Amino acid sequence: MKRSLFFIILFIFSSSFSAFSFQDSLSLEDYFVKNQIQPKKSKDGLYYSVEQEGNGVFPKSGDYVKVHYIGKLLNETEFDRSDPNEPFVFQIGYRQVILGWDKGIPLFRVGSKGKLYIPSHLGYGNAGAGNVIPPHSNLIFEIEILEVMDIDAYDRFMEELEQKERKAFEVHKHQQFIKDKRLINDYAAEHRMKVNRTPSGLSYLIKKKGKGANATPGNTLVVHYEGYLLNNSVFDSTYKKNKPFTFQLGKGKTIDGWEEGLQFFRKGSEGWLLIPSQLAYGPRAIEEEEINIPANSVLIFKIKVVNIIAN
Repeated sequence: MKRSLFFIILFIFSSSFSAFSFQDSLSLEDYFVKNQIQPKKSKDGLYYSVEQEGNGVFPKSGDYVKVHYIGKLLNETEFDRSDPNEPFVFQIGYRQVILGWDKGIPLFRVGSKGKLYIPSHLGYGNAGAGNVIPPHSNLIFEIEILEVMDIDAYDRFMEELEQKERKAFEVHKHQQFIKDKRLINDYAAEHRMKVNRTPSGLSYLIKKKGKGANATPGNTLVVHYEGYLLNNSVFDSTYKKNKPFTFQLGKGKTIDGWEEGLQFFRKGSEGWLLIPSQLAYGPRAIEEEEINIPANSVLIFKIKVVNIIAN
């Protein structure tokens, strides 16, 4: 589910509450005069206008509310909006959103459309929000109240959302897998590699067979390697450190592409592993010390097995 700017660390809300000044209210009033707007004012100091009256209930504290919104600054700069296909859902009164929302959303019936004009002390106060909302900013929200849910309805909604997201993830994963296989095939062809392919999407090439039996889970392997991205840039190398990498195969200490691929190598073997992203780091980008691997990267490894130790 999309997370928005509303999910800000709680201390920002509490520390900004005391930042209210007369200027906060005055600047909103100037905005109203300039734009010939006559909104209502709540007892909490925020302003609102109902442009389309719904016929549902008024949300109350503890309710789960489903909302569409667009957030803007007073200069009409848009800083956030809900996904048209995925409304924003939160629980009123539990500080999951800015205070202006906890106080303002209950002013609108289900089915209503309108605007909330929120002074900065009920928004992000003197802290602002990242590089998007400056400190002391008054905010405008165009809102539509879609539904109020009790805990059972909310649980059903979250279950349906989880299933939808899981399905979308699987579709994306499959599409990425197809793309990775094409990239690996292109790389192998460009570099004239006659690779072997496995059902997992892994491709490998043994240039030097080595001696003895193939590595098996439980063996300790001593390996020299160079890791490349598809643009042939080196992201890691044991040769630079002048020290091979030692690990036990089958213990999940390396990426899946290594766990599978090194079982085709023997002591003294040299060759290549061409690994699709789902057998490497998937959608996770890696930035550690000098290693920089973008998300969804196919990885190419030049491998030399120095030793295989049976445990």
